[in-house]
Amino acid sequence: MNRKPLLLIPIVFFPALASAVPPTFTDVTMDAGMVYMQSAPPPSQDFFEEARMTGGAAAGDYDGDGWVDLFVTRIDNTDILYRNLGNGTFVDASVDAGFTNTHHSNGAAWGDIDNDGDLDLYLTSLTHSDGGRFYLYINDGLGHFTEQAQLRGAAVARDDNASGFSATFGDYDRDGYLDLHTTDWGIRHADMGDDPPSYARLLRNQGTAAPGFFEDTTNAAGVSLSGVTTHGVARDPEGAFSFSSRLADMDHDGWPDLVIAGDFQTSRLFWNNGDGTFTDGTDEAGVGSDENGMGSTVADYDGDGDLDWFVTSIYDPANSCDDATCNWGVSGNRLYRNDGQRQFSDQTDAAGVRDGGWGWGAALFDYDNDRDLDLVMTNGIDFNSTTEDAPYVADPMRLWQNDGNDNPVFAEVAQQEGITDTGSGKGLLTLDYDNDGDLDLFVVNNAGAGVLYRNNTDGAATWLQVDTVGTISNRDGIGARILVDPNVNLTGDEQIGEVNAGSHYLAQSEFTAHFGLGTLAGTIDRIEIEWPSGVVQELTDVVANQLIIATEPMPGDFDLNGLVNGHDFVLWQAGFGQDATGISASADGDADGDVDANDFLIWRSNYGRVAWAGSTEGMTIPEPGTSILLAIALFAWRVLWDCRMVGRTVGQQDCGGPPTVLPSTIRNRSCSGRS
Repeated sequence: MNRKPLLLIPIVFFPALASAVPPTFTDVTMDAGMVYMQSAPPPSQDFFEEARMTGGAAAGDYDGDGWVDLFVTRIDNTDILYRNLGNGTFVDASVDAGFTNTHHSNGAAWGDIDNDGDLDLYLTSLTHSDGGRFYLYINDGLGHFTEQAQLRGAAVARDDNASGFSATFGDYDRDGYLDLHTTDWGIRHADMGDDPPSYARLLRNQGTAAPGFFEDTTNAAGVSLSGVTTHGVARDPEGAFSFSSRLADMDHDGWPDLVIAGDFQTSRLFWNNGDGTFTDGTDEAGVGSDENGMGSTVADYDGDGDLDWFVTSIYDPANSCDDATCNWGVSGNRLYRNDGQRQFSDQTDAAGVRDGGWGWGAALFDYDNDRDLDLVMTNGIDFNSTTEDAPYVADPMRLWQNDGNDNPVFAEVAQQEGITDTGSGKGLLTLDYDNDGDLDLFVVNNAGAGVLYRNNTDGAATWLQVDTVGTISNRDGIGARILVDPNVNLTGDEQIGEVNAGSHYLAQSEFTAHFGLGTLAGTIDRIEIEWPSGVVQELTDVVANQLIIATEPMPGDFDLNGLVNGHDFVLWQAGFGQDATGISASADGDADGDVDANDFLIWRSNYGRVAWAGSTEGMTIPEPGTSILLAIALFAWRVLWDCRMVGRTVGQQDCGGPPTVLPSTIRNRSCSGRS
């Protein structure tokens, strides 16, 4: 079942719900039918301490019906797939979908790994699960899943005290298929030597050679965490301590970088070199000072057009644990502001977000639709002890409201906004489960019940949501960068967002990009989408308060049917030499106002390109027929003449010059993408 049909910009309207209730959250867990326990409190010897740090979830529309569903993990029972019924309630669809085994599951992430138009599911697990491996469930398109991790090279088998935590999807090599990064945590035994292994892995999707099958490129890519040091000093205790990761383009060069939140000062930032390898830039960038990185969220909190990074940690200024075994840091969260040129500055205190208790999952999101990103985090720990975790057993969640200034300061408003959970919170995600245009929250509590918070924003502020459908990029457009510019004549009202399948900590929010628009009335002047393929698409005069489904255009696909073939040439031929108006406009590939030789060369260079199978099921690309070849010959002299007029390199990419213009208000961003 395919949620996103191959249409250029099909539009679905979801009117905002009118309400007199001020912006606040309501616990609707029981009303929604999502009452469950993540696990029973484990005895101290079970899985060591990592069992008390578990609790994952992932939001995604697995059945393609337009309503986001929710998957939750459990370490001592079967996982649960909650299907959204579209009426404010969910039903347990686990058995029908094929989730009947107990895997001691921990982190969860949705991703369409084979570009067939439906979401597959990846699960990490604790050490003692089936020899210590992970799980990959393949969606058959009818809502049923089959486990294939070992078959597809994604099992990540482990043989020592290392448990799996978060997983994140992203296309790090930009080949149009989603790759995978996993994290692990575990203190190593003394007899394991000086370089204990890490099972945090980078798994590359083999792409067109074997869609949805993976190879381990961790070492080749330069992102191994084995024997990692902290600012040049060996770690004590020894081990691998990565908790959550995300592939995100932090320097806006078109290539997704890798950020990892890690315990015991092992957080890392790896810059993508664009050749399949990464460079560790942690120290030089000014990040990694968090003492116990756990949760992570990446977004543009200050509205300056680049991605910032917030990392949760432990705040204990009184150092309340005086036991010698309490070897954690005490200095709290970190907010790293992106200052450009691969440099970050620590704005934690300036923004007022250091004290989050014993932090875990976090998310930057615009809960009140006022155009700036607010910050929520969950927290708490219970190691079943009497000393070190006492201040954190009933740790209240934090919700910080952004004041919207150029250098934002956040005000803590959790209680007054209805966020009252004090459980041992771990995973946290955002989703619009009721399709009303504001973002709801789901929180996973370790050894406790999950909490679904419905957002009751009154509708006074407007909003926009964007779903992306890749045709030459990965199927869900993961990694696409979206710029929303409400008024092109006004500087400073722009917003950016990146479509992402990363982890906040064991949990993954839905993919849909959400933008609060404040008091905007009428239409949005311009939306620009930079696709992972390098294509840049521009939409104009978009009505607010709706979800738009934006399909990535393919160069040369003049009839917008998902393939470049002879029919597109016929359209170009019919419009050749005319102004780009009426029917001829579709063949104006470079959007210069007329149909000319440049548009022909765009078609020729992309002939045979097909959108992903999930978008064009049953379609084939024939070789050019006799009539097409004859028509090309008859037009050759006109093409050559026009090429002389516009220059020898018309339609060709020149890395040293301006970007090539591509069809219909799209253009190529760089030479570094696929041809």
